[in-house]
Amino acid sequence: DSAGNNIASQYTQTYGFGTSTTFPTTSGRYHTCTILDNSSVKCWGKNESGQLGIGDTNSRGDGANEMGVNLSSVDLGTGRTAKAIAAGGEFTCAILDNSSIKCWGKNNTGQLGLGNTNSRGDAGSEMGDNLPVVDLGSGRTATAIATGYSHTCAILNNSSIRCWGKASAGQLGLGNTNKLGDGANEMGDNLPLIDLGTGRTATAIAAGYSHTCAILDNSAVKCWGNNS
Repeated sequence: DSAGNNIASQYTQTYGFGTSTTFPTTSGRYHTCTILDNSSVKCWGKNESGQLGIGDTNSRGDGANEMGVNLSSVDLGTGRTAKAIAAGGEFTCAILDNSSIKCWGKNNTGQLGLGNTNSRGDAGSEMGDNLPVVDLGSGRTATAIATGYSHTCAILNNSSIRCWGKASAGQLGLGNTNKLGDGANEMGDNLPLIDLGTGRTATAIAAGYSHTCAILDNSAVKCWGNNS
């Protein structure tokens, strides 16, 4: 997951440093994903929840002849490629070339943002065009994404933030512990924006196990969630 050390900003992970070098690779609890030079995605590691996005629950990379050309790319949909990626505990999310978000893997707390708790990517015919995009709201697209162990946050194209998934420690930043994205009518325009303060917007975001931090437009940092 983002684990407090990945800063997601402007489609890349810069790890908090001002550098032109980008790192299109992300790791969850026991899996890793990377964006290749053709903007496709490949994932490997543990796969009990479909977090590799290959349509089964077989781990990859733990046996001979499973990597390289033998490792299938994630099917993101017809003509779709990835420009940012973030791995959570047992799930993965990507910002696609059209600035939409798709997530796959474990979904027990709504961390995939699909309005239910059904895992995706762990069975056939769940990926590609069959995998819905996350409803970010009317006219809203994503510019950055961060994943915790069981929650996801995105900076939208108006520099606001929406978060969904587990909220047991307030990591969604909404003043309660109600998980969101696991039921109907919880996403899109029904999902509240994070209150960053009067006139404040976000320029970067990072998520740890159960907390979230954002860099604001005035270069201040605000964090919410588990503080123990």
